[in-house]
Amino acid sequence: MGSISRLEAVNHMLLTAGESIVADLDDSSGIDTGLAEFVLDQASKDYQLRGLASNKFVKKYKLSSAGEIVLPDNVIAAELVSNHTDTDGNVIIGIDRQKKLFNIVNNTLDWKSDTEYKVEIVFELSWEDLSTPGQRGILSSAMRQYQLIVQGDDISDRYLGEAEGIHRARAKAADINDRRSSIFNSGSRIMLRALTRESGGAGNDPARFRFWRHRGV
Repeated sequence: MGSISRLEAVNHMLLTAGESIVADLDDSSGIDTGLAEFVLDQASKDYQLRGLASNKFVKKYKLSSAGEIVLPDNVIAAELVSNHTDTDGNVIIGIDRQKKLFNIVNNTLDWKSDTEYKVEIVFELSWEDLSTPGQRGILSSAMRQYQLIVQGDDISDRYLGEAEGIHRARAKAADINDRRSSIFNSGSRIMLRALTRESGGAGNDPARFRFWRHRGV
């Protein structure tokens, strides 16, 4: 759970555009904060679409009878990642459409039964469920967009653009750390053998030269 409240985020956006802060996000504040909240929500969705450690997973589906594969309500992107072919040998491509998995190749929402389909799902997190670095990265983009819409000042945009780059980089680094992954533990078997110095046979074993006798000339 992030430490930046939705109210704090909106107030940062208002200040960036030279507007007064508000005490709440209800109508009683006297200022219409609808535009700022809309921009914040769109920036959050754009950020989450790339897939984070906390909002992306692979789900297995296996239908008992042919029919539709219904995706979770909060899904914002989904893709079939297991390999399947149709009767003509074409590789099937599946994506989300109307909260269901859609077969692009066969132009249908129906899927075969007794077949395991692996679907990578990206779902949308609420603002409160995002990490603090993620919230800050989203907020930096939202502040810049809101300032351009309301004020459109070039100097402010340059400053906010530099700040956006810094905070987005920090958010990306924090997400990579949460994944606990690197190129070394996600590589091929050949790469892992090279890293662990596995010889794969006696041919590359330096111990075989231990008792080699060299006759001088």
